[in-house]
Amino acid sequence: MEKTIAAMILESVRPELSKMIEEAVLSALSKMQERRHLPEIVGVAQASEITGYSKNSLYQMHSKGMIPSAIKVGSKLMFRTRESQEWVNCGAPR
Repeated sequence: MEKTIAAMILESVRPELSKMIEEAVLSALSKMQERRHLPEIVGVAQASEITGYSKNSLYQMHSKGMIPSAIKVGSKLMFRTRESQEWVNCGAPR
């Protein structure tokens, strides 16, 4: 039986797709393990690393009420780690 064009394309890209999927899964697992070691509440510097936003952006977004995980502790702005991660994963504004 003759192979379809789709079958031939799939056959040719299958090894690359498999490798890409494996790398994505390993990367996701690594990130999950890194997150487990973070404290429950972090300061602006660590929140910047978690979210990918600059410290200034975090301060600005907090002043506009855009960050649900931010809390004031005295004069410091702190972030709930898990909520910050979920906020980014659910499509935090960029």
